[in-house]
Amino acid sequence: MKTRYVGDIPLDEARLAKDLAQAESFRYSEAYSNYLIGGPWKNAILWAAGGDVGTGLVTEYTYDQRPRFTEYGTQLPYLQEFITDLADLDRLQFVRLVVVTDSVIIPHRDYLELDDVPEQTRQAHRLHIPLVTHENAFFSEGNVVYRMGAGEVWYFDAAQIHSVVAMTRAPRIHLILDFVDRTDDKPLITVAQTETDDRIPARSRVVRPPLPGSRRAELLRLADLLTMDNFGEIFSLVIKTHFRWDGGENFAWDTMATLARACADPDVLPHTLDLLRYFTLDRSDKE
Repeated sequence: MKTRYVGDIPLDEARLAKDLAQAESFRYSEAYSNYLIGGPWKNAILWAAGGDVGTGLVTEYTYDQRPRFTEYGTQLPYLQEFITDLADLDRLQFVRLVVVTDSVIIPHRDYLELDDVPEQTRQAHRLHIPLVTHENAFFSEGNVVYRMGAGEVWYFDAAQIHSVVAMTRAPRIHLILDFVDRTDDKPLITVAQTETDDRIPARSRVVRPPLPGSRRAELLRLADLLTMDNFGEIFSLVIKTHFRWDGGENFAWDTMATLARACADPDVLPHTLDLLRYFTLDRSDKE
């Protein structure tokens, strides 16, 4: 399922605010925060196999139990009603309430680690619904940068290389719904889907100027500074550049590989290549 805007759902701001205030008392998991520079990527599990809040790592749930609302989900009456009215609960596998602040997510693919999850219970379709967002919160897929607005519903192709940045201390709060892939004529969600030839509407796209040669040269001079001690900070600068300037396809990883090959620290290049494999090719335990 390709990433695409689906439609809008009106949010009851008063009821949502009450639920989000209640959610502040939850013990959020920071699973997958290794995908971030800055961070953390905090998530509270609202719906999962057996109603288990668990660790937040999707590979650590007992998939032979029927999914249902967790103890966190049952404490949020508005979002519980919202999810029940929206989703085909027979195919809904996970719902996460996700909070990201002042961080970038390393370009990556999802689902690479799910080979051991039974196919009939493996996440295959993802839905994003921003509840609270900001104009400086962006997504990218390939070389396309875009925003998701509050109350918008998006199918999200997490198997493609994608990245996220929240260049603000204000929280970006999303619902993320994962569905299994079963043959069924019933739609995954009840939202009336907007018919458009453009999967990512023009109003959602961020038009970035081409990256000037002078700025690219400035970035490449960071090789003189790059070490294992500041790897994260420099990778963050490169990723943020991708969200502000059009540097071409695969800009972030290609730029980091170029910097790694030019820097004096011999540990940086193998570290970069290991990360590239882990985030985009293979997350098996065969180290």
